[in-house]
Amino acid sequence: MKKLLISLVSLAALATFAGCGEQPQTITAKPGTSAAKPDDLPYGEGKLYADRNAWQLQLRARADTQNEYKRFN
Repeated sequence: MKKLLISLVSLAALATFAGCGEQPQTITAKPGTSAAKPDDLPYGEGKLYADRNAWQLQLRARADTQNEYKRFN
């Protein structure tokens, strides 16, 4: 009974302290470059926005529908 109690206590202590180790959180970047992920272009890879001109035309069309002067006149 005493061995069982000691093994349970040691197992509980081991499980408690297993998550206490901290991993290093360093970013490995080459000198002269950014470690951040570059932003995607709004007209980049995609089914709808395959090229920049189509993307700009759709933005203009959306802006025209939101323009009060063009909607009511």
